[in-house]
Amino acid sequence: MITITPIKMTGVFARLASDFVEYKKAQGYKYYSETKVLGRFCRFTESYNLDKPILTKELVNDWISPRDGEAKKSRMHRISCIKQFGKYLTDLGFDVPQTPMIRFVSTFTPYIFTHEEVAKLFHSADNVRPVAQSRHMHNLLPVLFRLLYSCGLRVSEAVSLLCSDVDLVNGVLTIREPKNGRDRYIPITKSLLAVFQKYKSDIISWATDEDFFFMSHDRTILSPNTVYQRFRKILWSAGIHYGGKGKGPRLHDLRHTFAVHTLQRWVENGEDLTAMLPVLSVFMGHADLKATSRYLRLTAEVYPDVVMQVEKTCAYVIPEVPEVAEVPEVTPKTISEVTPKMTTETMSEIMPKVTTETVAMPKVEGIDS
Repeated sequence: MITITPIKMTGVFARLASDFVEYKKAQGYKYYSETKVLGRFCRFTESYNLDKPILTKELVNDWISPRDGEAKKSRMHRISCIKQFGKYLTDLGFDVPQTPMIRFVSTFTPYIFTHEEVAKLFHSADNVRPVAQSRHMHNLLPVLFRLLYSCGLRVSEAVSLLCSDVDLVNGVLTIREPKNGRDRYIPITKSLLAVFQKYKSDIISWATDEDFFFMSHDRTILSPNTVYQRFRKILWSAGIHYGGKGKGPRLHDLRHTFAVHTLQRWVENGEDLTAMLPVLSVFMGHADLKATSRYLRLTAEVYPDVVMQVEKTCAYVIPEVPEVAEVPEVTPKTISEVTPKMTTETMSEIMPKVTTETVAMPKVEGIDS
């Protein structure tokens, strides 16, 4: 199991902050990143020489002020945490100043890989050279990148998979404790299952059920940052231009590409998108349909030839402006709970296919793993 280091609260707000975190967890929230933010806030307050836990207007304004080099999304996360904490203190009878309303609308556009770029990416991953420091990284990366693209997993979900979470008989992955706290089952295609079976038998046949399926050289969890650094090298080797920070392609864009390519395929196959969208939403572990429906407009923008069909069947669910989605407290956990007639086999067959062999592309220079 993954061990999460407890966050220690300090200063005059320590007890209240700890109680607040437990209160949120009791409501069903994981509240891990928020706990880290509150821990930083508690340390931040120590320079104010407070002898009582009082959220003064000066303290709140200083905390929510923009910081050099900080992304807007990170600042909004800080503001959201202090607003929730302030509401909790208000309910307890504390006098708390109102936090200014600051609306954030993301203007980020995901990078959607073309099908040709996906093939180049796989080919480059297949040609990673082994190095002594990472004995089996060159075998791991081709499998991991095929998984991220064909199932649309978050990289944190992929590297957290234990061997016991990978059913190599029925072709089903169990995703535990993901971003929105929604455990779910993910059926995989027959082609990806063959890739997994070969990787398990040839590379990690000695692994136990409690080992990570994608593990580092010392059998600990593989760092997402390590995967991202390898991804950047593979992009360069594949001849895919990196536009710089905030422009992509990012590793997470494989997840976006999965969604867009899946919708594109459904449109071309004449699937009813109004019926299939909830399937995709649960498959990707989204909190609600709002998050998934954004991909409809993105699909129409990337593939203009399908725009008429998308607007004909789903125009009413295509969002005009992206907004930050609320996370509900109670959400469905498996595909079967939302679409009971959709079997594991049929679900896997409508997702992007991957190949077990190296894609036949022009030879590229190998890169060190």
